[in-house]
Amino acid sequence: MRDGLYKVQFKTPLGDGAGVAYLAGGKMHGGDSMIFYVGTYAEDGGQFTASVQTDAHSSVPSMASVFGVSKASINLKGTSEGDKATMQGSSPQAPGVSFSATLTRIAD
Repeated sequence: MRDGLYKVQFKTPLGDGAGVAYLAGGKMHGGDSMIFYVGTYAEDGGQFTASVQTDAHSSVPSMASVFGVSKASINLKGTSEGDKATMQGSSPQAPGVSFSATLTRIAD
């Protein structure tokens, strides 16, 4: 995957959402209306892994985190092809909550 800005679509049994993330040189920074994400990623032969930390940057009364908690550590594994990655993962802060995400490149 090339460095650049990616659309992030994510889902858990508690809800779904979307945001953006900038990926460059193994580092990831992004966010959505309520949560920011920072972390690292690696791609090797079509395998994609990431470790992401999330926390709230704003309080939005009508919104809730898809994990049920805003501060979470997420470990992800999946596949990548071209400028798209599909992953699954979980967070120890939300036991039993499965997480899936798709990254799709939208700009440099």
